[in-house]
Amino acid sequence: MINFNKFFNSPWVYRILALIFAGMLFTYVNIDQINSTSQATNSSTTMLANKSRTLKIPLQINADTDKYFITGYPEKVKVNIEGPSALVTATANTQNFKVIADLEKLGVGKHVVRLRQSGLNKELGYRIIPSKIKVDIQVKAVKRFPIQVKFNKANLAQGYTSGEPRLSQATTVVSGSKAEVNAIQQVVANVNTENNITSDISQATLLQPLDQRGNTVNALLDPKTVKVTIPVSRPSKKVPLNLKQTGNGASGKSYQLSSNVKNVTLTGSQSDLDKVSQLSLNVSVSDIKHSTTKTIDVPTPDGVQASPNTVKVSITVNNSDNGTQQTAESSSESNSATSSSESENSESSVASSSSTNSDESSAGSSSQR
Repeated sequence: MINFNKFFNSPWVYRILALIFAGMLFTYVNIDQINSTSQATNSSTTMLANKSRTLKIPLQINADTDKYFITGYPEKVKVNIEGPSALVTATANTQNFKVIADLEKLGVGKHVVRLRQSGLNKELGYRIIPSKIKVDIQVKAVKRFPIQVKFNKANLAQGYTSGEPRLSQATTVVSGSKAEVNAIQQVVANVNTENNITSDISQATLLQPLDQRGNTVNALLDPKTVKVTIPVSRPSKKVPLNLKQTGNGASGKSYQLSSNVKNVTLTGSQSDLDKVSQLSLNVSVSDIKHSTTKTIDVPTPDGVQASPNTVKVSITVNNSDNGTQQTAESSSESNSATSSSESENSESSVASSSSTNSDESSAGSSSQR
């Protein structure tokens, strides 16, 4: 017990306790800084850790593309990069390097070319997939072709016809190997449509260069697509409109028909329109005693529509002038009678003259005797 008291009374005990409390106080005050240091250490470790990633990079062709037409190469290749995590991430985000196929020293023919990179950080390892490509180099030819529109007219609704197609551009420039370009017979824009078309067709259409057998030729087109507009409508024609008076009018009245509409436009199938050369509009004057205006439907054959489909007809009513007509007839008869009398008198005069001359002739003859 005495030894235990001596231990606690020793100055070293207080020194040790003071040191422990001092350490605890230091830890409490600097706990945030310790955590930040730990996180920074972990972050540093992460940045220094290696990482790999596969990227898709456009393939750059080094060649005289004005002179040669080159086929067989892919547009993009895969590049697997490996190195410090931060550097790999930055490279993946910026893609500030190139993959190149150098064809400048190669001539016409088929070749196998090894790909190379340019601009990749030296601390990164890389692997290009594929590492080699096959290319076909041919002499280039360029030619301009008119664009021909093709679509299935059977998809038009019954009675409808299509007009002349309109294109955003009438021609396209085709480039390719000389042999391929010479094989092209036409460049077509195939318009895909649904059934029972009743309105104008308008769509962007991909162009196709075709050979004599209708097969697609391997060539480049500029432009590749054009906007095609095809008007769709029903056939139409203009025909004269004839007004025809029908019905029994009022006694002592005459009627005059008139309208501002002289022609109407008919729409329908071409076969139905071919059967119509004019339209007759029956206008009934039954029980009409005063001038008036009627609105009458324009009659059309089945399957044919008229525009306008109604017409306003003015009916002018006049009083018949029978007395004047009779006076004219009497005057005509009187003139005829007078003319007949004058003719008879003329004939009588001629006869008398003839008789007188005959008598004078006889007298002269007697005198001579």
